[in-house]
Amino acid sequence: MTVLLHGFWFLESGAAEEQGAWQDRFALSGWLDAFQSVRLRSPHDSLSSRARLRLELTADMDWLYGFVSVDGEKNREISSESGVDLHEAWVEHVADSWDLRIGKQIIIWGRADGVQISDMISPPDYTESISRDLDEIRMPINAVRLRLLGEQLDTVLLWLPFFKAAVQPEGDNPWAVTPVFPENIEVLSTAVDKPVNSVENSEIALKFSAYLSGLDLAASIFHTWDDFPAMHRNITVTGNDVQVLFAPRHHRLTIFSLEGAKPWSDYVFRFEAAYYKGRYYQPASLFDQPDKKDAVKWLGGIDWSPGNDWTVTAQLVGDHICGDTALLARKRDQYLFTVHISKKLLGQTLTLATILYWQLDDGELFDRFKIEYDYNDAVALSAGIDFFTGDDGVFGRYEENTQAWVKIKYSF
Repeated sequence: MTVLLHGFWFLESGAAEEQGAWQDRFALSGWLDAFQSVRLRSPHDSLSSRARLRLELTADMDWLYGFVSVDGEKNREISSESGVDLHEAWVEHVADSWDLRIGKQIIIWGRADGVQISDMISPPDYTESISRDLDEIRMPINAVRLRLLGEQLDTVLLWLPFFKAAVQPEGDNPWAVTPVFPENIEVLSTAVDKPVNSVENSEIALKFSAYLSGLDLAASIFHTWDDFPAMHRNITVTGNDVQVLFAPRHHRLTIFSLEGAKPWSDYVFRFEAAYYKGRYYQPASLFDQPDKKDAVKWLGGIDWSPGNDWTVTAQLVGDHICGDTALLARKRDQYLFTVHISKKLLGQTLTLATILYWQLDDGELFDRFKIEYDYNDAVALSAGIDFFTGDDGVFGRYEENTQAWVKIKYSF
């Protein structure tokens, strides 16, 4: 009987250990946040009011690693945002000199901070314009990512089988901008012409990254579709009345890019440049068609860590359209200056920060000033002001949406 009891105990303890080891392969985490903003101009109404829950599950099976994240949101101002959504879901195998990731994932390229130059893999979600953090603006895409890892050179090959367009504010969204047309012009629009899912319509990218002594360099090519459709149009004139039928359509786009970074003392110098081949630009006249042009976009940046928990990041961005631009709505050259300054206080629990975007050629500004307090490892409180000013450009169009906001986040 004693031998029998010992045998049962051995089997039960072995099963418990096996079950515990199996459970150790899984980890569940996430966060819950609430965000509320109020317009600082009349009528001082709510611009954003949302609560979100994210659950993240990881699974480590030694030879295979998996990650799944699910979002649940209740949005009082933009009802279309409410619901449950699968954010990311991918599996990955890691070997000594290569790894392979397949599934819905976020892919970040480039050296820019808060600006997209070559970082065009994951399309943006501008549902609330640029008032969200860039991590919230990037949308995951279905992709296969193969990396070949070397001592000084990495190679990345991407295949995106399904096209995913950028999201822009529309309808009764307070961030939607509705153009004004003359009374005698009727404006209609067809559905957006998106590429059908097929092998020939898939997107591919190739990137080489070199890690040299004190210098990181990378070059890439991305054969894609423009995230934003070109607004083609058909014009019908009947007497004094004019009908404009917009026919938005996505076009093929190829992006060649270079990037690099070099640390020196308390500084990191960064550069990035991209050549966009075959991008369509909107005409200045309502009665003209979008024009296909090549363009060059570049960035020079510097990160400075002077000590005492100060950080300063400054960037100059240039955007140049090649060829004749006389009939286009935008200028041939545009310049953007950004600066991000932050200071940590109270044992690094309190952070004061300002993030400024200044469109130099138009004199338009977007400035976010925020205060963030880490109450403990799980709870973070933040508040700030988003200030827009200018005419009708990329920032000035949201001048009436200058807002004050508060946010609370609980991580687990």
